Amino acid sequence: MLSLIYLIVMSTIAGILTGIVGMAALTLYPVLISVGVLPITANATITVSQVAGGLGTVLSSLRELHGHWKQTLQITAVNTIGGVLGALILIHSSNAGFKKFVPFFILLAGIMILAPSKNKKDAKQVSKWIRILSWIGVFLVGIYDGYFGAGAGLLMIAILSKVIDQKYVIYNAMRNFASFIGNLIYAIMFIFMLQIDWKVIIPLIIGLFIGGYIGPIVVRYIPSQIMKYCVGVFAIVLSFVLGYQAYFK
Repeated sequence: MLSLIYLIVMSTIAGILTGIVGMAALTLYPVLISVGVLPITANATITVSQVAGGLGTVLSSLRELHGHWKQTLQITAVNTIGGVLGALILIHSSNAGFKKFVPFFILLAGIMILAPSKNKKDAKQVSKWIRILSWIGVFLVGIYDGYFGAGAGLLMIAILSKVIDQKYVIYNAMRNFASFIGNLIYAIMFIFMLQIDWKVIIPLIIGLFIGGYIGPIVVRYIPSQIMKYCVGVFAIVLSFVLGYQAYFK
């Protein structure tokens, strides 16, 4: 009973974070490891359960997505193609300590989010290259998301913050939709090709759906610049915490 409550509470927190910045895998991975789930099984199980969390975030983000569907679908397509490749890599991987790479990705995301944007004159001069690099970045984040996923939301936010000339709440909604479609496809692949711990799925689904719906609502009431600053600082601090856990514990 305590394990059930523990999983629901943690998955609700993870769902809220997912709606705000995309942190479900990073939050739930150590939770499932702590209850005895093997690494790759934990990753696959989180992906399957995230479909519920993603549904909650998308339903809650529909207001922000209005008028931005074309760009959202383009981002989703590129990100998901990369994600399918990453999922195939995971399916043929072993239970390795790939968490050692996560702190570096999170640190990079934090730096990118906090880095000042170019002024409009400079932006016009480099916009072509930024667009090319951004699409490559969205594809590469997709590969990472399909493979492991922990911190992929932060990486996506970091990229979109540089190429989408909108408020945080808008490109966060785009990320929420892309993540939902990606997780839906990866989940189908994992159900047929990897072991899923079905015992923990129901509490994860309940918590992720509730938290996933709450997250985008919270973002609406926080000014965009404050949101970006908080997420960037959080990412950098988190990268050092995860780095310590991965290399010194």
